[in-house]
Amino acid sequence: MRKITKALFTVGTAIGLTLGMATAASAASNPVSVCGSGYYVQESHNLGWYLPTDEPQAKVYLLYNSSTGYNCVVTVVTGGQVSNPINAGLRVEGGSWVTDPGQYNSYAGPIRLKANGKCVQYMGSTRYWTGSGVPYTDTYTSPLGHCG
Repeated sequence: MRKITKALFTVGTAIGLTLGMATAASAASNPVSVCGSGYYVQESHNLGWYLPTDEPQAKVYLLYNSSTGYNCVVTVVTGGQVSNPINAGLRVEGGSWVTDPGQYNSYAGPIRLKANGKCVQYMGSTRYWTGSGVPYTDTYTSPLGHCG
């Protein structure tokens, strides 16, 4: 009886971990889930387009929560590349950049800043290796905008 119970526990744990990882991965691909409830996407930009896949490796999102007045930026990994340097950044007009660079599997950020009566600027970057083994870095920096 002990062996059966232990085997069922092991199988149940493995299934639970697999489902938990799938849930975390799907949540990470949704920038609203990363920033939190009440946020909506204002703008996004694909990062890391290259042939032959024609698929972006990451996407940077600018989100806004009208009830709190906070902006949020997150760069989400969308391609098959994992554990590559990615970054997300946000700057309020007149202020300094707040960034979150790192070796992330899912996303960089979230970065949340309030910008009452000011414009914001956001950025994202990714680095990945092409089929020939050459590293490629793609960075996007928006102009100041989304003033409020």
